[in-house]
Amino acid sequence: MTSRQRLRPCLLGLLWLLLLACAAVPAAAHEPFEITSNARLFADKTTLEVLIADSTSAALCLPDARKLDATQFARHRALLVQCGAGLFQFADARGPLAVRTTEVTLTPENDLLVKLTYPPPAGPSLRIVAVHLARLSDPTYGATLTVTGDRIFLGQKLLRADDDAMLVKLPGATSAGVPASPADPAGAPPVGANSTSPPSADAATASPPSAGSAASFLRLGIEHILGGYDHLLFLAGLLLVCHRWRSALWIVTAFTLAHSITLALAGLGIVAVPSRLVEAAIAATIVYVGVDNLLRGRDGREPGARWLLTFVFGLLHGLGFASALAGIGLPRGMQSVVPLLSFNIGVELGQLAVAAVALPLLFWLRRSPRFLKWGVPALSAMVALAGVFWLLQRTLLA
Repeated sequence: MTSRQRLRPCLLGLLWLLLLACAAVPAAAHEPFEITSNARLFADKTTLEVLIADSTSAALCLPDARKLDATQFARHRALLVQCGAGLFQFADARGPLAVRTTEVTLTPENDLLVKLTYPPPAGPSLRIVAVHLARLSDPTYGATLTVTGDRIFLGQKLLRADDDAMLVKLPGATSAGVPASPADPAGAPPVGANSTSPPSADAATASPPSAGSAASFLRLGIEHILGGYDHLLFLAGLLLVCHRWRSALWIVTAFTLAHSITLALAGLGIVAVPSRLVEAAIAATIVYVGVDNLLRGRDGREPGARWLLTFVFGLLHGLGFASALAGIGLPRGMQSVVPLLSFNIGVELGQLAVAAVALPLLFWLRRSPRFLKWGVPALSAMVALAGVFWLLQRTLLA
């Protein structure tokens, strides 16, 4: 065994030790933005859940505090309830919707979780305004807002102070209000694109997801992989040292199978892993791939059986894909199969589109000895550095 071969297991062990150490460090927030909001439309109500990082919630609701903690939460609970009720404004064809109930809780990470309910919307559309963004001194703060209905994705937008409104087209809405649909597992009937009348008394199960719902999740999967630079960079790092189309096919196939397995397990609720740990682990896989490429030297040797490494790491990336669906409001049980399958197909289509462009370019570049000697190491170093940046950003700097 050469020194390089002995070094790789040590490198992998060090990366995981670093990951575990970073995971033990408390973080202020575990989302890519400071404020994450998820609205769900039901026939008898509209719900909104807002997760706000501790320092941001203090800036919004507690001007005299730098961060929210258990002591501040207990002391100012009434003020937090009042503040939470005014975070967003909902309006339909009739005008503003009044807040029915407000609930605030403190997460283990000292983030503020606000749960609001509003009346069901009427008319063709619902307008949601993040009025609280104007109260933040930093204009770069964003609030990701995701809106869902009955097994259908209605939209997602990053709201900022200079663009704080989202207009949602209501599926199947009428002038009298939003029609009812099969009962939600929690008891409230959600809004449905195919609903035209209240459910019958003997209705036992919800209707299957509509074609529109499948298309929405298909589009969401494509958008997620095309915007998932960490997933794409991981795959690019693996393909960077491939000599043959067969090797590239094995790697792409292993990645596809692996992330499909964990996406399904997490989406069906069989496996649950904290998103903070998953995102940090994904960054660690990128670091490993980039450094492993560098350890192979400049002779351009193709790794053997790297598809196995791809499969193991791909399981982690599948959990990352699942976290992207966590706030979408997937139905429970088997009703989530079609949305999950549609989302996964979208991921695969986006992945294949990128590979179809990148692989011919890589194989053409590999014909050049200069690219093998200088280009591959340089690109591998960039992959490793990007992974290190994401690892620090998602752990120590979170």
